[in-house]
Amino acid sequence: MSKAIPIFLWVVALAMLAVLMYARAGRQAADRLPNFGQDSHPQREGDPPGAIMADIPWKYFPDVPQFSLVDQNDTVFDSSVLSGKPYLVSFFFSTCPDICVQLNNQIDRLNDQLKKEEVVFVSISVDPENDTPAVLGRYAANYDADPKRWAFLTGQKYQIDQLGSQVFGVVVDKATHTDNILLVDQWGRYRDRFKWDDPYDMKRLVTVIKDLAAEQEPPLDVKIHTRNVLAGQPPMDLNEHPWVREFHLTERSGETFYSRDLTGEVWIANFFFASCPGICKKQNAYLAGLRERLGKQAPTIVSITTDPTNDTPSVLRSFAKDLKADDRWLFCTGDDLLIRRISSEFFNAHVSDGHHSSLLFVVDRWHRVRGSFDWQKPEEEIAMLDLVEELRVEGVPRALPAKPKSEQIEELDDEQDEDFGVDVDSPE
Repeated sequence: MSKAIPIFLWVVALAMLAVLMYARAGRQAADRLPNFGQDSHPQREGDPPGAIMADIPWKYFPDVPQFSLVDQNDTVFDSSVLSGKPYLVSFFFSTCPDICVQLNNQIDRLNDQLKKEEVVFVSISVDPENDTPAVLGRYAANYDADPKRWAFLTGQKYQIDQLGSQVFGVVVDKATHTDNILLVDQWGRYRDRFKWDDPYDMKRLVTVIKDLAAEQEPPLDVKIHTRNVLAGQPPMDLNEHPWVREFHLTERSGETFYSRDLTGEVWIANFFFASCPGICKKQNAYLAGLRERLGKQAPTIVSITTDPTNDTPSVLRSFAKDLKADDRWLFCTGDDLLIRRISSEFFNAHVSDGHHSSLLFVVDRWHRVRGSFDWQKPEEEIAMLDLVEELRVEGVPRALPAKPKSEQIEELDDEQDEDFGVDVDSPE
């Protein structure tokens, strides 16, 4: 009996240690969650314990850029065919003997449960070297999969890696690929993620898909209860993001400016630095005059310094005061490398030591650069303001066809031909 007591105490101690470690892990996970106000703090939900959920503004969800792979019928699969309907993305490989089989069995059940809903399943191989279209065709036949409803896709390894890491933020190698099912809504936003082996999450997935049918327009001012809890958060390490598709900077007020905060409105961006006596001074004087001419119809302007070392928030406050800028003209600073990457990767503009672009960039309601303009040319000013007005009444994201297909392709080709390369020497 005396020997049993110490053993019992050891068991109790180990159990208490496990509980403490579990609680600590939960706190660490919650620490990385976004804070969107006291009424929407992250919370844990019942089944299973520890599932992290949060209320995230819809506009913070990243959009999924168009991609092109090859389906099980050896036909090019262009994601534009998914425009206007929700779709569920998963990753697998055909020779996986257990988890992938169970995952696809679950998707097969979901396909049956949601047969009345307009949803597409997209299963992407993480082993494209072996998973040829012919192999995927045989694999899909096991599920009697209609390629218009359930596409099994393959392609170049780099394409699949980019989709995983840059778009969905998940691992897609064979050994440790994600087992989540990822939801892209009908507006093209990466909206939620679900654990295929969690009965609670599978019930939630079915409910979410059915609820999406009620959305007739993008839910711009709505918060979404989701497991995609890191949407809208700045990266902990900039190097983890091979491509800047959104950004956080510091506004002159000292508060964080997140580019997706402006989702739902059309805005204009420019690059400058406060001590520049030449082109920057003229450009900002032009912008001040433009805002005065347009009055309440003036779009928000985001001016990003290319000299963040010297252009601190206090310097920018003084600079903005001289221009009589209101709170709809933002002046932003931040990490030097990040600003260079924002210029190059988000705006397709040039910023380097001694040079920066002098163009004005128009960003649409859906967070996409739609044009660049030389403010010194009257005809380009007219074209810029016409575009701003056109984009203000655009009711759906550009990825959704609001025009005949032929017109969309022509429009995209025109945009790709635009000259983004106007550089200006900075004064010594």
